[in-house]
Amino acid sequence: MRFFAVTQILTAMVALSSPFVAMLDGAETRTPTQVWEETLRAARKEGAVSVYFWQGGNLDKVLQVFQQKYPDIRLTAVGGRGSGFITRIVTEMRANKHLVDVCICGVTSPYEVLHKRADALEPIKPALILPDVADQSKWWQGKHHFQDPEGRHIFVYWGRAAATRVSYHTQAVNPAEFSSYWDLLNPKWKGKIVAIEPTESAGGWRALYYKPGIGAEFLQRLFGEMNIMFSREDRQAGDWLAVGKASLGLFLSAIPEAKAQGLPVDEFRDSNFKEPPSLDSGPNGTIALMKQAPHPNAAKVFINWFLSRDGQTIYQQIMNSPTDQVESMREDIPKDPIPAASRRRAGVEYVPMFMPDRADPAPIVKLFKETVKR
Repeated sequence: MRFFAVTQILTAMVALSSPFVAMLDGAETRTPTQVWEETLRAARKEGAVSVYFWQGGNLDKVLQVFQQKYPDIRLTAVGGRGSGFITRIVTEMRANKHLVDVCICGVTSPYEVLHKRADALEPIKPALILPDVADQSKWWQGKHHFQDPEGRHIFVYWGRAAATRVSYHTQAVNPAEFSSYWDLLNPKWKGKIVAIEPTESAGGWRALYYKPGIGAEFLQRLFGEMNIMFSREDRQAGDWLAVGKASLGLFLSAIPEAKAQGLPVDEFRDSNFKEPPSLDSGPNGTIALMKQAPHPNAAKVFINWFLSRDGQTIYQQIMNSPTDQVESMREDIPKDPIPAASRRRAGVEYVPMFMPDRADPAPIVKLFKETVKR
């Protein structure tokens, strides 16, 4: 009798739990389309989304396309530049002002500041809902790329075959003389190189410091032996190269524009150097979801649209110009807006400069301050 009673109780418990189990099963078996429709309905109820972005190129015009597609989700887009842009986000959060849903940023600050120091980022991977976004086969190397080592928080959505950012005066330099970055240490170029200070912009310097075959020894000699003319003003440095005050330039962003104007300047191609080429994600090549986002569902809608085939096609069309090239990590969209010489090439082993172990500019700045005597 006791065994029979226990059996009855267990049977009743299973019966009572069945609706709950069925409910869980139903939640687990929702299709991506159902999840997307539910998220979209919730986003429309929220009625707004706030995106902070690194202001450069025509990114604001890309964001306007989202607003046109989703007019019932009011977009607040706040652009900024430099470390102050990220500091603003952290300051607001520490004051318990959670104003930001999504950050479209660069490489160093999102990881070092927002993720490591402030713990301000929500995992973005669970927010990738649309099948064409979640399907990793659509992306470069058949996978999603993340800037954080956990592979969850900072999504890298574009990566271009980076220009060398080493430029030259066409009447003073024969590019055929160069086969390695180490050729920049030739004594004939002493006092004839202009460069942007690492304290002002460290992106290109990171490529030299962290790339195999170059590294700290190279930079120490470059800083210590070559009497470089350092500038904090990109246009000033470009002018010095254009008028022949300098023969070589390092990390001058205005060179393509100056060349288009007919000035006697050009940039080396990666084929000029034996060292492996870099893959660069630029100042706005990552996207992240903020913790305690004020509009979490609208944030997911924005992220999925932005990373979708349509979103990235529009992004490439708007962002590419004769003087600036970007390439989406998506492999299933047209590459026509990108000059053939600037596209990623199949079979080439690139050094991704967006990885966290190559993101920290501090060792470069320290080396610069210790070596260059002011």
